[in-house]
Amino acid sequence: MGRGLVTTGMVLLALTVGLWVSDAVGWIDTSLDDHAAPVTLKAGLALLAVGLILRLLSPVRQQLGRSRCATCGRPTPRGHLYCLDHLQASVNAWRDQTRDGLLRRPKG
Repeated sequence: MGRGLVTTGMVLLALTVGLWVSDAVGWIDTSLDDHAAPVTLKAGLALLAVGLILRLLSPVRQQLGRSRCATCGRPTPRGHLYCLDHLQASVNAWRDQTRDGLLRRPKG
């Protein structure tokens, strides 16, 4: 997302410079440059700033998004809900629940 905002901001800044050059050479009317250049300049700078901030914060976001064990809070491999100790405990508990359900047969 940040890369797209930076690119869009750079394009708008290039458009602003193009408007300034076109006005200086006399290719466009001065009133068009007076109205369009400040808008494109502000939008370009805003998009560039937001894009750069997002690009700088993306490594921080990736570090914060790392998985942690739901029980003890220790770091876990990506996509895992439990650390290895608590994973084994939850698998054993699930197995016990399933086994109890399978051993009971409905009478009918």
